Amino acid sequence: MSDAPCHVRPARPDDVPEIFAMLRDLAVFEKLEHQLTADEDDMHQALFVGGHAEALVAEVAADAPSKPQLVAYAIYFENFSTFLCKPGIYLEDIYVRPAFRKRGIGKVLLQTLAGIAVERKCGRMEWAVLDWNQNAIDVYQAIGGDVLPDWRITRLGTDAIEKLAGGCQGDG
Repeated sequence: MSDAPCHVRPARPDDVPEIFAMLRDLAVFEKLEHQLTADEDDMHQALFVGGHAEALVAEVAADAPSKPQLVAYAIYFENFSTFLCKPGIYLEDIYVRPAFRKRGIGKVLLQTLAGIAVERKCGRMEWAVLDWNQNAIDVYQAIGGDVLPDWRITRLGTDAIEKLAGGCQGDG
């Protein structure tokens, strides 16, 4: 029997409803539920049809031994570092249900993702953290993560992308 607090595995299509429910909980926690416009089908398409992202899930034994309970997820995708000329992994979301926090489940997810990064010969793993989420910042620093104070995320939403693209007058 393993001492691990959970079992981590790649997500499967039948996990999408549970992952999406946790995503909804994350949006509420981050006070960003107004930005959640996707649905389960969008998530299924992104993870299992379009190949835009990948997901890991953490499960623990439930009351019914034949059906473990999903308690956490991590959604990630590959990016690229020009300075290293190597791929990287960008962790878009990591979420552990509140009743299962402080058990090491998030760390096991991050360790599993680090193993994937090693297998893929990635030069970096990166993710963002909200500046008010001190618990998460403490965890990330404890595992050796650098919270970069000089970098800010810049984002264009759908409308801004379309506006910018519409201004292009290329020869192409």
